[in-house]
Amino acid sequence: MDELKNALAWFKAAPSTFADDLNGMGEWILGVLEGDFNDDPTTAQVVTGTLISMIPLVDQICDVRDVVANCRKINQDSSNKWHWVALGLTLIGLFPTLGSLAKGCFKILFAYGRKGIFGASKAALDSNLWQATSPMVEQGIRKLNEWMADSKVRKAMSALKWDNPYQKLSALATELAGKINVGALTQAMDSVIGVLKGLVSKVKSWGSASMGKRADALLQLVQGVRNKADNALGDVVAPLQNWMNRLAQRLDVEHRVSYKASTNALNPHNFVRPSLADEVAAFEKSKPAWVDKTGKMVNPPNEFAPRKSGWPDIGNKAEVPLKGAHATFVEGGIKPVTYPPGTVLYRVLDPKSADNSICWMTKAEFDKLKSKDDWRRRFAVWANWNANGEFVTYTVPPGKGLNAWEGVTASQQIDKTSYVL
Repeated sequence: MDELKNALAWFKAAPSTFADDLNGMGEWILGVLEGDFNDDPTTAQVVTGTLISMIPLVDQICDVRDVVANCRKINQDSSNKWHWVALGLTLIGLFPTLGSLAKGCFKILFAYGRKGIFGASKAALDSNLWQATSPMVEQGIRKLNEWMADSKVRKAMSALKWDNPYQKLSALATELAGKINVGALTQAMDSVIGVLKGLVSKVKSWGSASMGKRADALLQLVQGVRNKADNALGDVVAPLQNWMNRLAQRLDVEHRVSYKASTNALNPHNFVRPSLADEVAAFEKSKPAWVDKTGKMVNPPNEFAPRKSGWPDIGNKAEVPLKGAHATFVEGGIKPVTYPPGTVLYRVLDPKSADNSICWMTKAEFDKLKSKDDWRRRFAVWANWNANGEFVTYTVPPGKGLNAWEGVTASQQIDKTSYVL
């Protein structure tokens, strides 16, 4: 019961009659199932809705709701084969070979594909299904980009080793196209109807007689569409296969655009740090929270280099990159330490960072950072020095350990300006 309540809560608020009574729960279920497609979801709705559709039980209710909405369209005009194509797109997204992440990605693309079908004229669809729906597909790809930027989705892609997500989706779309047939489509529909029957049964056992009639009518509507599906879906298998193959090509184009190589370039990332002048100009327009315009060094730099036998020289006569490194520490805030074998050190960098640097931190300090702003403030790093974006780790190897200098970071001031961090 609690799992069902949590799942339903994602779709709509509980009715006013709901107070942990079964009748209210029945009304809640029925209201969710009778819901329709959102014809113009916001980015937030797409991201949130697709994420929650990956949750067990919520996932099933999403599937049932989508199929019900398709069947209501077909019930208005069962002779319109493009309504059956739209149902086919929904059913393809339910094929059991798709994992949760892939299903979530295709759910977005199919939602916009359906929108393209419902918004286009029959003549346009008869002429060229892909061309008629491609403007909506492009919107779907933009929404998919935004969805894949979500931290939860990025974590899921990392866990599944989706290094090139569009390449992966293109291959899956081609694979799905080869699996489209009447048997696979109707099997997916039968699976959804099985879940729908269970939900309708709950509505009838918990709710009023009138609610039971509404639930029965909903099931009969879907079952009526299913009774016509063996013949009707047979007529749309070829258009569906062609649409999926065209989608695979479009996703491959997105992959190649996103991961294209650059020739005759010093840096394949085409990465450019802001110049000192650019950074100051940006501050004049809008000063970020991590920088102060006071000219006052709260943590003045250390003037003299400490020395200790066995520890590296960080004075003005040392070799680069250690030369003058004592000034990166606050005055009186530097001490010699030995990191034992196995200690993990972190370094934040960008694509143009040198392969050697003095700027490392312990894991304890790294874990305290919650944002780029936090890092810049605590470690006093200007954007024209390091634009951030990546990090590397170094593990102290077996042996005597690593002798190093450790301390609080000194304030840094941009030359001839009042900006300090």
